[in-house]
Amino acid sequence: MWWFFTTLRMGYAPLFWMLAVSLGFKMLRMVHEWGHYIQVREPVPPAYVPAQHRVDVLTTACPGEPHAMIIRTLEAMQAIRYPHTSYLCDEGDDPVLRAACARLGVVHVTRQVKINAKAGNINNALRQATGDMCVVLDPDHVPTPDFLDQVMPYFEDERVGFVQVVQAYGNQQESLVARGAAEQTYHFYGPLMMGMNGYGTVQAIGANCTFRRAALDSIGGHAAGLTEDMHTAMLLHAAGWQSVYVPKVVSRGLVPSSLVAFYSQQLKWSRGAFDLLFRVYPKVCGRFTWAQRIHYLLLPLYFFSGVVALIDLTLPVLSLSLSQFPWMVKLEDLALHAVPLAGMSLLIRCYAQRWLREPGEGGLHLAGGFLRIGSWWVYTLGFVYAVIGKRVAYLPTPKEGRWENEWLLTLPNLALAAMLLAACKYGRLTAYSHYTNIMVVLALGNVAIMLAATVMGQHKAVRNFISDMATWPFRWLVLRLHRLAAAITMMLVPRLRRFSQVVAFSGLATMGTFYYVQEDALVRIPPKWLLTGDQTVHIGQEIPSAIHHNAGSVFAGLWAGPSATPAGCDIAALAIPTPGPASQLPALVTNIARQHQVPLLSWTVNAEHIQQKNYWQSVARQVGKVPGPVLLRPVLNAPTAMSSRLAWQQMVKAFRREHVTNAVWVWTPETTDSLLQKFPGIAYTDWVASPVQGTDGTAHYPTLRAQLARDLTLHQVPVLLLAPTPEDSPVSVANDLAWKYPEVKAVVFPAATPPTFPNRASSNVLFSTR
Repeated sequence: MWWFFTTLRMGYAPLFWMLAVSLGFKMLRMVHEWGHYIQVREPVPPAYVPAQHRVDVLTTACPGEPHAMIIRTLEAMQAIRYPHTSYLCDEGDDPVLRAACARLGVVHVTRQVKINAKAGNINNALRQATGDMCVVLDPDHVPTPDFLDQVMPYFEDERVGFVQVVQAYGNQQESLVARGAAEQTYHFYGPLMMGMNGYGTVQAIGANCTFRRAALDSIGGHAAGLTEDMHTAMLLHAAGWQSVYVPKVVSRGLVPSSLVAFYSQQLKWSRGAFDLLFRVYPKVCGRFTWAQRIHYLLLPLYFFSGVVALIDLTLPVLSLSLSQFPWMVKLEDLALHAVPLAGMSLLIRCYAQRWLREPGEGGLHLAGGFLRIGSWWVYTLGFVYAVIGKRVAYLPTPKEGRWENEWLLTLPNLALAAMLLAACKYGRLTAYSHYTNIMVVLALGNVAIMLAATVMGQHKAVRNFISDMATWPFRWLVLRLHRLAAAITMMLVPRLRRFSQVVAFSGLATMGTFYYVQEDALVRIPPKWLLTGDQTVHIGQEIPSAIHHNAGSVFAGLWAGPSATPAGCDIAALAIPTPGPASQLPALVTNIARQHQVPLLSWTVNAEHIQQKNYWQSVARQVGKVPGPVLLRPVLNAPTAMSSRLAWQQMVKAFRREHVTNAVWVWTPETTDSLLQKFPGIAYTDWVASPVQGTDGTAHYPTLRAQLARDLTLHQVPVLLLAPTPEDSPVSVANDLAWKYPEVKAVVFPAATPPTFPNRASSNVLFSTR
């Protein structure tokens, strides 16, 4: 983070701050998780046998929920060994459920005034219940007979207001959505909730939570809201009650197995969590401990990941569409700082998986990640609804899966994938550069994630694919790939958990050494203005040169010493002979790069070079070896406007085929009627160069400017002016030109002593009208 904010490589400010928000949020979540790992605690129950308490076990029922599911839960409730009374809080007064309660000995409770949704339903039953403790179960969660045996000992501490146990599931394999939804809970019910034990911030969940009646009565019963469980926990903690998390699986429920069920659940939770943050948290914050203040401030921000995902997904679209870039840094420098962090985070996450509750919960949890990112629009809606105060109906999460494809709910992800692909195409056409390639890679990665999230909702297609893979000849291949993946996992994961500290420190030592070597070797950072221009006019000066022909290289005697250009110049201009296969362009401009200046190379290209098959390939390879960006200003001698345009385009394409990304193209037009016919296109041009005056001393650029103004696309290209020897300060002259012509972003002045070349007619093209 220090390196990110202190490198002063900010690109386009709005995009930079979007990137900063995204990175800052991810760092905050990472540190938040690490803080929980430090405080992981598994509570130890009292050693003595606790006294018997009167316990009420409650579950709810809403119209439309499957009868069989609710009755199965009622039967399991009655099978709990610890003495208790079972209640069914039936919103619909269903006769089938009423009969089932009579048969099983469960107290059936209903109400006429239906307010406050689930919380109101439970509070209505609690008015009739007489127990010292009450357990709240969701109707899809089936408890084990020893449920209360694992929970009740902790209530011997009179300060404990509620005890929460693991919320586990039994239908993870029902669909990809079910698998992803379950994976999102593994980490929360493992190390995170165990860490909350250490901080005194255990979260009450809507299912499998046991409350002390005295604690509930002290806050007026279950708190209402879309996230009534979190609201209730906030009020109990604010009232001074303590909480305990028991990391044991004593109940199994149903995780949402369809997108419509998952999205409706997540919209309800995100809207409710933000509402608590905005409207309840400020009222009770003063009664929290400092750990609880931080906890309830950061916990709702899990759902802010939707807004951050929207930033991550749209950032490449905006960057490629505007030809602006958020951060002007080389990919290798970014990797040098980001890879150790990503590797360390992965190792720590792997280490923390030792606290997961069941053996099958380990792994990378890719399905959960795809599903979370694909829910960006749901979480964003929840955030917006909370800000504007729009209500969201409290509806029970659908418990039955869907077996058809859910195309409609995947339209936001498909639309965003299409926008990303279109931005990639547009960006490559309008601003081909190193940074464009980075954004294209990021965009394509986002497309892959959007498509993966889309596939998760196509239940019928996925089932058909799985059925096809189970037939010959695919079955043989699938089985062996599955065994190979399982063997690799069994070999690597336990070792990574065991030796993660050693791997982490070894990796840091390796990356630190590499970082030192990279810092020692000068790596030129491409400045932002080379790609897009900026509000400051940049100054350059021609370097005096002396050419001596050697047998080995035509550039062997060219010298650009450390005092070749004065301080403050951003551009070092060189008029060079036509480069060939034996040229040494990297050696020519290395000293320039070391002065943190950008070389501007100008030369004339004759027809024989244009027609030569591998000419541009050899020049491109030389330019690609230069340690930094290079402004290239070739002047092509082509017979016609059409051939000039095509020759320029073929030249740029040859550089792209060689994967040369440090070339910045400077096109020098002539004031002719065929000027716009010669324009190679904005996809092949980064700058337009022009002398301020012609060879006869007359004004040149004003005439050319009038012709350039006819093509709207040329308005997007910054202008580099080649100015005569200034009578005043170069800075003053450059600022005057930029004030007169706002499109001018760079001005280059001649050297004090003009360069001398063996053949000036073919090489000194820097300050001519050509």
